[in-house]
Formats: sequence, C-alpha cells, structure tokens
Amino acid sequence: MHLSDDELKAVLARAEEIQATSPSPGAVQAELETIVRAGEAVGLTRAALERAFLERTGVSLLAPTPGMLVFAESADRRCYVAEVVDVQDETVRVRFLRGSEHVVTRDRLRPCTFLPGERVYVDWPWWGPWNCSVISYDAARGWVKVSDNWGSTKSFRISEVWISPHQPGGGVSSGKARLRGAWIGGAAAGAVIGSLLTMLLLR
Repeated sequence: MHLSDDELKAVLARAEEIQATSPSPGAVQAELETIVRAGEAVGLTRAALERAFLERTGVSLLAPTPGMLVFAESADRRCYVAEVVDVQDETVRVRFLRGSEHVVTRDRLRPCTFLPGERVYVDWPWWGPWNCSVISYDAARGWVKVSDNWGSTKSFRISEVWISPHQPGGGVSSGKARLRGAWIGGAAAGAVIGSLLTMLLLR
C-alpha cells in the first residue's frame, strides 16, 4: 500500500487531532484521583465513584493494574469479566475468565464492581440473554446473585456474566418487553371477550 502526499498529510493531520483531543494516561489518572479524593472525603468508595462517573459521562476513569478484574470488550462486542495481565501506555493485556487472552485499548475496559442494582446480562434458563440487576457479589467464590426484576433470583459464576459496551441503564430486556407486550395484549383481548359476554347475558 502506497500513500500519496495528500493522503499522508491527511493521516498525519488526523493523528495530530486525535493526540490533541485525547487525554494522556497521566492526565486521566490525575483527574480520577481528584474525583476519588473529593468523594472519599464524604464517605464514598472508589468503586462507586468510578462507576458513577462512567454512567454519567460514558468515559471510564478506570486505572487498570495487573491482577485487577475488569469488564473487557471481546470480539463479539460484549464485555466479559477478565483479569488484567499487563498494562502499557495505551493498551492492556487481559485474560478472560472464559479462557483466552486479548489486548485492548483502555477505552474498551469497564469497572467490574457488581454493585447492588448494577445491570448485567446472563443466559437465564428458558429465556436466554436477560438484563438483570445485581443483588450481591461473593468475590471470594466468584459468584454474583442477580434478580430478573420479575421476582426471581439466581446465582451465576462471574465468568458467565457480561455487559454491553454501550448498555443503557434501567431498560428492560427485549425478551421481557416481548413478554410484557404479550401479557398486555392477552389482557386486552380478555377484556373485550368479557364485555361481549356481559352484553349477551344482559340481553
């Protein structure tokens, strides 16, 4: 592949633009520490502060270190739990709990906190992928207890849990939405049938 002079200039200009608008790892870490100090002064935990900033801005201030558990984006565009193996300036090598290793950029990582109320996906028996709410997390055993938000709870290995890189908070899963729609439709049909029967009986 050979770039023309104009193409080369365009590539260099774009690289300069990216560098100028992208914070360096040191700047990100400094911003994180400022936020953490302010939050800890009023009794908030570091994990909660990192998660709140991510949900509010869409920007992760995660400062990965070897041995840390994170959500890392995989080839299927889902973020699975992984252990940080090595950290470079802009990239991080992770080992997924499901077995493989992968190198990702820092913006492909998300905090792995399993805070109560946090939304995650699991393969729920009979229903498939399901958007659930975290109830509790057993870090020593590597299990997380979740609710399907319809009254049922179940525990899963954290290797079986994933999130979406751009997962909206608080939404119901597509399967749940379809089920709710079916129930509403059934209730409406039942109401119509009941009205017709009442009319016939009163004639």
